[in-house]
Amino acid sequence: MLKSYLPPRFNTLAIVLFVMLWLFSFYKILAVLLLAYIVLYVSLRRSRNDFRDDPVVTKGVIFSPSNGKIVHIEHNVSHGMYGDQLIEIQIMIPWWKEMGINLPLSSEVKMLHVLKGQSFLRTHIASEVIGTKEGKGVSLALDNRGETVGLTFFKCKLGLWPELMVMPGDRGGRRVNIGYFPFGGTVMLYLPKKYEILVKTNDEITCGETIIAVIPDHA
Repeated sequence: MLKSYLPPRFNTLAIVLFVMLWLFSFYKILAVLLLAYIVLYVSLRRSRNDFRDDPVVTKGVIFSPSNGKIVHIEHNVSHGMYGDQLIEIQIMIPWWKEMGINLPLSSEVKMLHVLKGQSFLRTHIASEVIGTKEGKGVSLALDNRGETVGLTFFKCKLGLWPELMVMPGDRGGRRVNIGYFPFGGTVMLYLPKKYEILVKTNDEITCGETIIAVIPDHA
């Protein structure tokens, strides 16, 4: 059965409303609202997560945190929350893709900053539109044995801000779902310089399946 990120309470209220409209013979309104509900349900569909992490095999591997496309890759980037000499990878999530957000590696949530603010079209390169990315967006710092990996999310003008289901101190294995990005947007992934990047600009990536980077010693 197809699952969705729509809250259970919303689904329950929708069913009650549909039944009431049917009982009072408001069939045209029922048809329009039912169609809208189906479109929304499918748009916010949730893929099954059958991944089983093998720490030996996946050690030193960074998986894609979302579905989408690589927009830009930049080296030697500094970020006040994540550190210096980082690799910045910008990912675009189209509105029609499954919108789940997964942990790219086994880690603990060290910091979560929800600052939101400016939005921009997901096809644009972030640094060219908003300049510095510090103090903007929804930022998530992940700690893996003293090493920080960063995720920052920016809303598209045609989308919404992400819904994250984690707080500082939470721990999870790589490829575990931690939220979703309604109607897509921009994901910025920050990695230490020691990683070897295995993707390039315009590559299509799949959440939890595409390997973004590896530590050469573990490749």
